Amino acid sequence: MGVPHRSPRRASSVLLGVILFAAPTVHAQAGPADTPEAVAKQLMSTLSAGDFAANAALMHPSALATFRRFVVGLSASDSSGATLKQVFGVSSSAALDTLSDAQLYARFFGAMVAAQPEMSATIRSATYDVIGHVNEAPDLAHVVYRMTMTVDGIAVRKVTVLTLRRYGTTWRAMLTTDLENLISRLSAQGT
Repeated sequence: MGVPHRSPRRASSVLLGVILFAAPTVHAQAGPADTPEAVAKQLMSTLSAGDFAANAALMHPSALATFRRFVVGLSASDSSGATLKQVFGVSSSAALDTLSDAQLYARFFGAMVAAQPEMSATIRSATYDVIGHVNEAPDLAHVVYRMTMTVDGIAVRKVTVLTLRRYGTTWRAMLTTDLENLISRLSAQGT
């Protein structure tokens, strides 16, 4: 018995079907754009561009939730509402509650940079060189990078670590240790 003859057109259709059905599965697996290094580079790029909404989109939801708790505590300690108005563009805690965690994060950092024009210039001119990453666990990685920036005319270089946690099929950034420490300190002071 011979091998059944398949027309080139039928073979192409079968191959196209296999590619189309396989594509979502292949795409869902972590590729080069979903490595800890790639996500860290995206995060740094959005920071340099001053695009805090895009920066917030690269943060892990648990990091944004921690940031929200800090903001709610901060707003509760300001009975005048001046902080809410100045930093978040809202006039009440109820209005603050309508903002998503990502919006709070983006507005906070946008306001901080806008209030300090020299900080904006420093952030825009900073360069980041990603060195690599170390996995602590399957869902936790630490990206090591070198940041170079100019502060008051002096080039400052710092090697630091950015922690990322798996979120679905990609990675999202956690709050930096410096920011977590600041939040803890300010929360302990009741500010």
